[in-house]
Amino acid sequence: MARFGLDLAPGGKVYRRCVLIKDLAERAGVSVKAVRYYESRGLITPERAANGYREYDDADVLVVREIRALLSLGLTADETVPFVECLRAGNERADVCPSSLDAYRMRIAEIDQRIEELSRLRGELSGLLEDAESYTSPTSNPQETP
Repeated sequence: MARFGLDLAPGGKVYRRCVLIKDLAERAGVSVKAVRYYESRGLITPERAANGYREYDDADVLVVREIRALLSLGLTADETVPFVECLRAGNERADVCPSSLDAYRMRIAEIDQRIEELSRLRGELSGLLEDAESYTSPTSNPQETP
């Protein structure tokens, strides 16, 4: 699949935008290793030059930036797929498609569940702390042991 750009200047031409992996990584704010990982997960698919080098385009830069942002929100690489597909479908935003909205909802539900778990744990620990701080031994003075 060849990737092309369009020069909108008068007399402009269609041209192919090629970005090498190190340039993609730099422009998207990730490591080359991360780009390779995204490729291994099927999130991006570069062209291969005659010399075997991976070639990406500006759309890949946007996709990788989106993946990076979603990963920072706690989504897994697999959970970014609907967002990538939404961008690849030509949408300006990755989160306007129904499947992207569902992915947001699922992540929010996971966070809510984790908040409940953490609140329960905090309550238990607070109770243990309060009990320990108010405890006095009937036979000895409280001392710290090494």
